[in-house]
Amino acid sequence: MMDTPTRPTRPEPELTAEAGPRGGPVYRYRGAEIRCDKGGQVCGLFMKGHPLHGRSFGAVGTVTPLLDLWVDIRGLPDHLRLALKPRGT
Repeated sequence: MMDTPTRPTRPEPELTAEAGPRGGPVYRYRGAEIRCDKGGQVCGLFMKGHPLHGRSFGAVGTVTPLLDLWVDIRGLPDHLRLALKPRGT
């Protein structure tokens, strides 16, 4: 019987403000700030150096996987990160 790989445990987004610059909640997650509109359905990702810095997406649960990918890939050794780069870049 094969073992099922386990997913790494991720932290939960930390609420830092009930109402931020966009009128909704603001979260801190893995070095980034996630600023949401009133209602929390559209959130922006703010992390210097991230290719999607300043862009808006869906709710917090849509933004956090993008941050997980970025943080986890940046932590890889150079030879593995280069192997994951799309061709032609």
